[in-house]
Amino acid sequence: MRIALAALIAGCATTSALAGAWTLEQGETNTYITSSFTYGDHGFDGSGNLVAVPEYQKLTLSAALEYGLRPWLTAVVRGEMTDEQIEREITPTLIAPEPQTFASVAGGARIRLFQGPLWVASTEITAFSGGYSTAGDEKPNDGPALEVRALAGYGTTIMDKPVFADAQVAYRARFEAEAPDELKVDLTLGAQVLPNWMILAQTFSTFEIGGDVSYHKVSGSVVRQVTDNLRVAVGAGATVAGRNAIAEVGGHIGFWYELPKEKPISEREARLEAQFRELQGYRSIFK
Repeated sequence: MRIALAALIAGCATTSALAGAWTLEQGETNTYITSSFTYGDHGFDGSGNLVAVPEYQKLTLSAALEYGLRPWLTAVVRGEMTDEQIEREITPTLIAPEPQTFASVAGGARIRLFQGPLWVASTEITAFSGGYSTAGDEKPNDGPALEVRALAGYGTTIMDKPVFADAQVAYRARFEAEAPDELKVDLTLGAQVLPNWMILAQTFSTFEIGGDVSYHKVSGSVVRQVTDNLRVAVGAGATVAGRNAIAEVGGHIGFWYELPKEKPISEREARLEAQFRELQGYRSIFK
């Protein structure tokens, strides 16, 4: 049963690369929508051994919006809805899935601290509302929290192919006395293998501070540049190790959209004036 409850915690890892350590340009807006499904009928016990557990399923829909307030400051808003089902023993002869739906929101900002020609370092501060179910109950061990995250990114080219790496370490402090704080370590490696195709390899690790739950997930994704503003990501992931956590396996699909940046007034006026002069020139041809 301890592992079954830990399944409610193990789904909190982010499965999207998002913007990583980089901040957006002023006026730039990025949106992300991700849907994932995971399944598990095994889990890791307190010693890290793989054991059979009640069947568990989870469907998650998450969305995020990032807006560049300044070149060094990006505002972040996120929301998530999760539907979970875990088998429960109703009677000695009857086992049935018990569904529950949770929703939560978060908001914060990413601040760029240092930047070089190929690298960037930033910090992100985020406040979480906690998870609330359709029944009005709080999600176990997922109440209100405040997270401080350190991020570092590096980009270069290998054999004329753009490659980047992103490392993040976060401390999530929970406001409920019975809920332990968490330490999170997220790593991303990406490469643009073709003009419109990118691959991502990621790991997500979470450790309870003073608790007995930990889990480590790996994920791989293929990202397709559909238009200048839209990317679609498809991938799969699994929990490969942990303690008192479900061994989840599943897939995800994400849509990343970059809203066209609005040009400053001066740039728009100059562009319109140039177009007007060009139009006048065409008119003179047909006189």
